[in-house]
Amino acid sequence: MLFKEICIIFDKIERTTKRLEKMDYFIELIKLTKEKGSPNDLKNICYITIGRVFAEYENKELGIGPNLLIEAIKTIGINEKKLLNSIKETGDIGIALEKLSSDVKQVSLFQTPLMLDDVYVTLKKISEIEGANSQKKKIRYISNLLLKASPIERRYLVRLILEDMRIGMSVPTILSAFSLYFNIPKEKLEKIYAVVNDIGLIAEKLMLNADINKDEDLKLRIFRPIKPMLAQLIPSIGDAIVEMGTPQFETKYDGARVQIHKKDKNVKIYSRKLEDITNSIPEIVDEVKNMGVDNIIVEGECVAIDLKTGHPRPFQDILRRFRRKYDIDKIKEEINLRVYLFDILYYNESLIDLSLKERRKILENIIGINDWEIDKTKIENEIKSKKKIDISYKLTTNDLEKAMDFYKWSLSIGHEGVMIKNPNAPYTPGSRVRTMYKFKPTLESLDVVITRAKIGMGKRKDWYGSFEIAVKDEEGNLYPIGHVGSGLTEEELDKLTEILKSIKINEIDGEAIVEPKIVLEVSYEEIQKSDKYECGYALRFPRVVRIREDKSVDDINTVDDVKRIFAIQKGKH
Repeated sequence: MLFKEICIIFDKIERTTKRLEKMDYFIELIKLTKEKGSPNDLKNICYITIGRVFAEYENKELGIGPNLLIEAIKTIGINEKKLLNSIKETGDIGIALEKLSSDVKQVSLFQTPLMLDDVYVTLKKISEIEGANSQKKKIRYISNLLLKASPIERRYLVRLILEDMRIGMSVPTILSAFSLYFNIPKEKLEKIYAVVNDIGLIAEKLMLNADINKDEDLKLRIFRPIKPMLAQLIPSIGDAIVEMGTPQFETKYDGARVQIHKKDKNVKIYSRKLEDITNSIPEIVDEVKNMGVDNIIVEGECVAIDLKTGHPRPFQDILRRFRRKYDIDKIKEEINLRVYLFDILYYNESLIDLSLKERRKILENIIGINDWEIDKTKIENEIKSKKKIDISYKLTTNDLEKAMDFYKWSLSIGHEGVMIKNPNAPYTPGSRVRTMYKFKPTLESLDVVITRAKIGMGKRKDWYGSFEIAVKDEEGNLYPIGHVGSGLTEEELDKLTEILKSIKINEIDGEAIVEPKIVLEVSYEEIQKSDKYECGYALRFPRVVRIREDKSVDDINTVDDVKRIFAIQKGKH
């Protein structure tokens, strides 16, 4: 398939803000592929549409920043000063290059047009380049692609290389287009996507007329991680009891979510971002290998435990463990980890359609019980133990007084509050559900992404010191909700500045526009209604709690979350 034909349809998608029109144009892409391409072509088109080269569950990136891309663009005859001015003017490196395409040095008249396969295979090759001279090799591959490309192809090539297509297409919109074209209920496709986490695979199977209800590739599978089910906020524990009847309460641990897969003594552990962190936490891997069961996927919270007190250590200690690639034996003596398992998703077969009550029973048969009412003494005796794997502390009750006692006890041992779960609910991957709530003593913090950064003043003159932060809508579009500058140490400011320089896209009036890659957890005094921002809300006195390296832009809070917190906050006044 010609890459140019795909780009012409991308241009149509980009030019409309209407979701239904975007779906119609995507259906044009499906028809084009049916006529001129293959199921594998549609698979690759889906990845490219959302700015990826790999499936979502693979959590791989091309890792090419704007600076390296600009170096590659210079090699095809574009003057750097002209390019930077054009980027400043357009706010988009893709359009800037497209406009300057007449400056590109001429190539042979017999040059063959760029094919979809050329683009996809070349970008995969680039992702695998490592070692000496890797930068030069990457530049050469990018340069060859850009020389072959037409102006419109260059726009989308450079955006794809930066993994930001800017056409306003998201996975939900693609699924809606599939639903319309292939005449399959969207809910069914959403359910499949939740367990495969691979929009390209679904596209390929639909093109092959596979039976999507029975195809084994479209079912939950060990070593293909899924996005976790997420909780909503609730104003009070009493509200949860009224809504759920007799909920299951669990301690809300101050740690990092992990998903553990085990088959035939092979173990893989994935972070919340679906990164493979297996090699960073070998003591947990060994413990899982010694578990008396096989063919499982379990989910839990990894906590750094202070063995003197039994309380959690600072969250940064977990990130230090997850990031560590060398001297792991040394750091594992320094930072002791424990995983509290709270769900099982697979045991010889998928369990996600079972109720929580049934799943918990299966998990308890493997790990143990930790029922707070019955086992409180045992739990308290084991808090300071060197136990590496445990099961979450739980209490099932409709008694508000007991639930409050459990909540206060969970806080007393250093954790964040309680999770409140509907025992009759199935597991819904990747969704923020109304069958699982979290309750904490303070107003909920928000996970936001940095979209712009300004150089600071005084002591901060060498660092970016003020950051525009954004939440997202259900389609993944970003909406600013304020600026934050406080709460970061000098070391963190230094680190952030280095990262932001590498992902800077443009600069306007001294403010850097950056790729939305850095997630911050922020607290605030309150959420206010605001005309200043398009989302209609602003954070009053936001402060950075921590940099969330375990989260990506996909994990940040939504505008709907902000509305919910605003309503809860209003009810508390």
